[in-house]
Amino acid sequence: MMKTPFALSRFISTILPRSMSLIPGFGHLRNGMVKSGLGIFVLYACLLLVALFRFNLFISGLKSFLYSLVLLVVRREEPMQLFRAEIVEHWIASLFLLTLLIAIPIWAYSKSHQRRLTSDDHAVSQVALAWREFKMQRVAVFGLLTILVMYGVALLCPLVAPYDPNALQDPRVTKFQPPFSSVRYLIMKKPRVAAVISSAGELGEGFVNDVIRRLKEANAVLVQSGLEHLLFITEYHVEADYVVATQGKSVLRIPIHDLRGESPRDWEGERFFFLGTDRYGRDIFSRLIYGSRISLALGLIAVLLAVTVGTLVGLLSGYFGGYVDKSLMRFVDVLLAFPNLFFILIIIALFQQLPFPRVFLIVAVLGLTSWMGISRLVRGQVLSLKEEEFVLAARALGFQHKRIILRHILPNALTPIIVNATLRIGGIILVEAALSFLNLGVEPPTASWGNIIYGGKDYLSTAWWISTFPGFAIVLTVISFNLVGDGLRDALDPRIRM
Repeated sequence: MMKTPFALSRFISTILPRSMSLIPGFGHLRNGMVKSGLGIFVLYACLLLVALFRFNLFISGLKSFLYSLVLLVVRREEPMQLFRAEIVEHWIASLFLLTLLIAIPIWAYSKSHQRRLTSDDHAVSQVALAWREFKMQRVAVFGLLTILVMYGVALLCPLVAPYDPNALQDPRVTKFQPPFSSVRYLIMKKPRVAAVISSAGELGEGFVNDVIRRLKEANAVLVQSGLEHLLFITEYHVEADYVVATQGKSVLRIPIHDLRGESPRDWEGERFFFLGTDRYGRDIFSRLIYGSRISLALGLIAVLLAVTVGTLVGLLSGYFGGYVDKSLMRFVDVLLAFPNLFFILIIIALFQQLPFPRVFLIVAVLGLTSWMGISRLVRGQVLSLKEEEFVLAARALGFQHKRIILRHILPNALTPIIVNATLRIGGIILVEAALSFLNLGVEPPTASWGNIIYGGKDYLSTAWWISTFPGFAIVLTVISFNLVGDGLRDALDPRIRM
């Protein structure tokens, strides 16, 4: 009789803690790392909630990707039918969420069981030292977490956004709804608008036909906006066998047999708009989430392009000197003489008729007009580094120029390049917002923070929320990148750590 309490206590003291350590964040909490443990646990709980509440979309995205991959392997005819933008974004979101759900527990479990690093600085790498210094700056860590959350939401936007960002329906009722407002709707039996269903065509028989059918079913779930059966109204009342509903000044008489169900609780509902709607009745919160994809991705890709070109020009100019240095730097001086925004507007006006989406042109223009400052910064670093003893020793040993530049000079010049890149991302996002505000950025109805602000500029006095919330998002993003840049500068500069 005494074995049962003993077995229970042993289970609680040994087996239960081991099984609990599989929960992300619990191992960190057990080791005394309270903040990181709680952060990992909250993050994983949020991801699980997204997967559960949008389970149908999540699974349909994975099915669509797998079926499209099978069709691409089995039959390669007309592959572009499989890669529609509205479908691919669901693939990315579902695959990214699945990766996080698998990778976070594995990472958290391995990190919680690693031995603690020694406090001896000589046994720690330079990257670990920089990370340790960076974590001591709470403001910079806050900026980094904000950026990571924004990019995570941007990748998960089809699963996180509550509604279709471009859905237009009954604007007489839904337009200019203030934040935290709700709009009533009636649910019809038959769709009011045709549902958009992806089709890959009849590419074969047997197995291929079955894959096509399943792909159509999965894509139908992904691309439908959910508004096909909804009739948005101001108010309504029942008269005999009809429902009398109002849409603004219009009055509609709808037979009850055209509605879903036989009682109001079956056919009535409300749609909540967290940040209000615009002049077309589109949800601002959903457009803000989808707009983060354009603004954040454009800023990151444009800066990577600018850093690549600027670093290459600066390395060549500073290392070889002479006519190479003079030619490249005079070319840079000529480009710097042009006002940046004016230069960008000229290039967009000349090339906007090219047969590809304008967003690609904007990325290329912003990247290729922002590298000049980086090139001068890298050139200055190279001029000082190439006179150092380790570079002179490499030359004396007969190393090639390529090896000296890539393995000796470039790694020692990365610190100012990284800091400058993080500070430039915020500026690129502001330039994209300015272009969209001038109606020269991303083409509507694709949402970006800039064109959302542009769409609300004429309604600042009556519908202030349209332009205010994307403006706050831009400010928060720019401040976060600047905080990360300042933190990296302090963490990577050895003179500050001394």
